[in-house]
Amino acid sequence: MQRIWEQNRPTRRQVVFDVVGGTAFAVLIGLLYSTVGWGQVVVVLLLAVALCVRRISVPLMVAFGLAAAAVQFARPDWYLGLAVADVAYAAVFYVLGAHTRAPVRRFGLIAAALGCGALLIWVPLLAESGESLERRAFAGVAITAMAALVCFGGWVGGYLRLQRRQAFQSELERVEQRRLAESYEHELQRTRVAADMHDIVAHSWAVVAAQADGARYSLRNNPDATEQALEVIAETARSTIADLRTILAELRDNDAEQSTPGYEQHDRLLQRMRLTGMDIRDDRVGEPPQSSLIALTAYRLLSEALTNALKHGDLDRPVHVTQDWTDGYRLRVTNTIGTPGDGTGHGIVGMMERAAIAGGHLESQRDGADWVVTAVIPNPQRSEANPEQESATT
Repeated sequence: MQRIWEQNRPTRRQVVFDVVGGTAFAVLIGLLYSTVGWGQVVVVLLLAVALCVRRISVPLMVAFGLAAAAVQFARPDWYLGLAVADVAYAAVFYVLGAHTRAPVRRFGLIAAALGCGALLIWVPLLAESGESLERRAFAGVAITAMAALVCFGGWVGGYLRLQRRQAFQSELERVEQRRLAESYEHELQRTRVAADMHDIVAHSWAVVAAQADGARYSLRNNPDATEQALEVIAETARSTIADLRTILAELRDNDAEQSTPGYEQHDRLLQRMRLTGMDIRDDRVGEPPQSSLIALTAYRLLSEALTNALKHGDLDRPVHVTQDWTDGYRLRVTNTIGTPGDGTGHGIVGMMERAAIAGGHLESQRDGADWVVTAVIPNPQRSEANPEQESATT
């Protein structure tokens, strides 16, 4: 996220404000000190230029500020006389304290400390010889205290402003991160709902269409087959309505418990697909793990693969289904191609995305006269244990 207060080029309004302010300082304070002496006017002009360029160039501002300080160090008798003009140093150190770069802030702090330390030593040394030591020390402490108030006060004011801006920037970044996280969660939910809707609707309507065609052909000659087909249509419709209600409940309430098809529904799925006329040869190895993610992923992948076989396969030939639960989940569905598709529909893409979400992968491609779908989903418990083992070995 781009930071709001970067140290970029100042705006035109800011430059105009600084130039007008510096010019007004030069005119008003310069006229005031012109009655005292032109040397003091030179100091005022140097400080005015530093004010004009304080946002354009920090090095130039520092250079003119140091030049004004050097003139004042050369003439210690001007210290108290230039007290009004010295207020401009507060604006100079304010810029240094508010700078986003730490080296610039440290430079301002060190410069203020060195300047005040030099004043504490320099003023008593260059005081008039007739004055007592106590008066010299008092003059040095008084002038140093005023300089410290101006320099350190300006620096602290700028630093506090920087802290407020950084706190506001941090809060803004937290709000933006929270917004992006919510947007990401919303997009994930939309993608999941779209995939579930596609799987449910595509599967149910494929079954209904196949059973309706079979019932129409056997209506007169085989009433029993027609009755069986209507029962399958009714059972499929009830199951679909229940799944759609679950999805709508999740959309209305984010805290609603998600319904996950269990492993026992695999048998119902295979039975329903067999009633459509498919000859399914099912081969299972191993015991399913206790993982809702694998259960849901396995059910959706198997449902979509069988639906595609029903829509595009040759139902006169058997459909071979192999499910291996020994280490995660491995699925292989092979059917003879009847009405070929391009293999790039929403169903194939949805299966690939669903397998990727579960940490696995899926391939769906033609192999001679057959269409083969293979999917590999790792065991979540094993995947979680691997990082711990790796960290233990390191």
